[in-house]
Amino acid sequence: MIRALAIKELREIFPIAVLGLGVQLAAVAALTGMKPIGDWLPLVHLGLPFQERVVAVPFASVGVVFTLLLGFRQSAWEAGQGTYKFLLHRPIRREVIFLTKLGTGVGVYLLCTLVPLLLYASWVAVPGNYPGPFEWSMTGFAWRLGFLMPLVYLGAFVSGLRPARWYGTRLLPVVACGLLTGFLATLAWWWQLGFPLALLTYGLLVLAVCSVARARDYA
Repeated sequence: MIRALAIKELREIFPIAVLGLGVQLAAVAALTGMKPIGDWLPLVHLGLPFQERVVAVPFASVGVVFTLLLGFRQSAWEAGQGTYKFLLHRPIRREVIFLTKLGTGVGVYLLCTLVPLLLYASWVAVPGNYPGPFEWSMTGFAWRLGFLMPLVYLGAFVSGLRPARWYGTRLLPVVACGLLTGFLATLAWWWQLGFPLALLTYGLLVLAVCSVARARDYA
């Protein structure tokens, strides 16, 4: 049953995954100076590789849109199409259904984000590709962004799942998660404070999804 749910989710979010991966690969091509994409996207080909302002512009911008689309597609879209009534009548607990959705969404996001980042890092690491020094420790900010962006996804998922009004409090979770992501991304004490706070927030958001899933009336 869980396998069937995961396949369903993959099938439904496949177009978003292809779009997100394609845009991120285009950003990598521009960052490496590949023609003609580098000419079309000159704004992302700036400065030293993996400098904060270099990776933040393409990867953070695309990541925010990508995670928002994934989160709302897996939650609000189901309610709008009325498919929850069919989905939740399966012989499986509600929490398992929604955790499967979350696991699939986060897995797709990580695959579509980490692969382009690895390709970019591998290109920079090859001697002669970039006229300057490179250490893998320089990629730390990029990995931090990749680790934090699912907070926006979970915020969008909670907002899409909640039964509140769109012009009221429904969007508060995704707005709060967006602000927290920006704060943690620039926090100086990352390992001492940022990383534990991010893990705690992830746990609270998953609990929030399970709580709403149990309490909401989908009739």
